[in-house]
Parts: sequence; structure tokens; C-alpha cells
Amino acid sequence: MRSILRGLCLVLILLIPLGCAPAKKPEPKPEPKTIVVPDVSRITFETLDFDKAPEIVKALAKNHQEKHFATWTAVNGTNYVVVSRQKLPTGKDIEITEIERRIPANDFDWVNVKLNYRNSLLEEKDSNKDEQTEPIVASFTLDRPVKALGFEIEREKVQERIPAAPSPQLTPQQAVPNKTMEKGLKLDIPSPGEQVKGSINVSGTAIGIDGSIRIRIKDSSGLTLSEKPVQINGNKFSGVLNFSSPANAEKGTVEAFVNGEGGVEKDIVSVPVTILPTTTNEPEPLGAP
Repeated sequence: MRSILRGLCLVLILLIPLGCAPAKKPEPKPEPKTIVVPDVSRITFETLDFDKAPEIVKALAKNHQEKHFATWTAVNGTNYVVVSRQKLPTGKDIEITEIERRIPANDFDWVNVKLNYRNSLLEEKDSNKDEQTEPIVASFTLDRPVKALGFEIEREKVQERIPAAPSPQLTPQQAVPNKTMEKGLKLDIPSPGEQVKGSINVSGTAIGIDGSIRIRIKDSSGLTLSEKPVQINGNKFSGVLNFSSPANAEKGTVEAFVNGEGGVEKDIVSVPVTILPTTTNEPEPLGAP
């Protein structure tokens, strides 16, 4: 009997450490990674032969024959930029140098296409002349639809071989402050994300502009709701856009741009806004003058 009790005691002594073993802690869940999207980033694009472009893109270019223009469209989720090479000055050509993606407030992004007018080669063969008259087509894709697209035009400058005159040495008392103002367009009103309904005041500054200035408002699909020209008074411009409000609130874009030579839009600046519907108790405003 004593031997049986001793055996039971030994079994209990061996089982006690097993029952007191600490429970295994669950592995911590991985923390979600934060992805930082830059305000301005380059977009990889591909230049296509015009003959290999989609039929919709060819039809778009055909509607603007004999004109110098730059436009864009989307086909099956792919964006296409089309730039005409018609009516260029003698000895000049145009190319797409860079495409940027710009993301301002409220997750509203737009695309900026940089065009460069450059000097073409004079020693060109006759077989290449037809290719130089065909439109330039570039394609790119994004993770969401493009809401606004603008064109920034640069012109190739000819370097003149003129010896530079020695600059005079100025003492600290003779130093002149730099009063050079930045050239281009700037929108002051409306502010990004502003809610608008029926009409909107647009104002900004224009410095060193070559051409007439126009303002417009677009809906979320890129359709122009209202557009009009404005006058520059002392580097300032302003105007009121009247438009028909949508049935539901949606994102929109207010733009100012320069209508340059040949009707080419350039120096486009944009501000995202929220377009509110007009209530049933309010009369709809008349269209843009």
C-alpha cells in the first residue's frame, strides 16, 4: 500500500511543472505601413507611332486637322496626350519632355504635360518630312482617373556668343535688393476645396503673359460648365463664372490659362473645388455670358 502511495506522489510531482508552464503569447499583428505620396511626381509615358494609336485618338486628331493644338483623352483606362505638329514655324519642332502628377488638397490630383519647342535639324531627308507632320501621341496610366490636365510650354533658347561684361563690384551699402517678380499665372480666388453653387468669383495675378487670359470651371468628368475671357488690370485679373449646378455634389476644377498663338492653351493653373447642387427653392442662374 505504501509503495502505491509513493508512486502516486511521484506522478503528481512530475505533473506539477507541466500544469504551471506559462501560456504562449500570441504574435503581435504587423502594423499597417504608411505610404507617403509626393506632391509632385514624374509619370512614365510612352511615345507611340500615330498609325498604332487607338481609332478614337486618330479621330480626335482628325477633327483638328490643319490646326496646331494639344489635347488628351482616355481609352480603356489608358490616357493619351495628342500634340499637333501642324503650322509650326519654319525650322521648329515640338516634343513632350516630361509628364508630372500633382496632388493638392482633398485627394484631387491633376497632370501637367511639359512641351518644348525646339530647333529641328536642317539636314533632314525627304522620307522623314511626312513623319514630322504627324501628331505626337504619348500614353500613360494612373491608379485613378485624371481629373484635370494642363500643358506647360517651353521654348528652346538660342545661345548668343556675346562676351559678358565684367560686373561691377558693389559695396554692402551699394547692394540693390532683388525685385524680380515671378512670371506666370496665379489663382488667388477660389481657395482649394471651396464649395461653390451657381456662380463663382475668380481672381488672380498675371505677370509677363503673352496672350489673352481665359477662366473656366469643369465638373468631375472634365466637362466645361462655363468659360469666359478676362482683362488684365495692373497684373490683376478677375471675373464671375455663372453655371448650372449638378443634381448632386461633386468635385470640380477652376482653371485660368493663356490662349496663345494658334489657340494653344498654355500656363494653365487649376484649383479644386466642390460643386454643390442648387436647392429647389432657388432659380437656376443663366448660362455664362
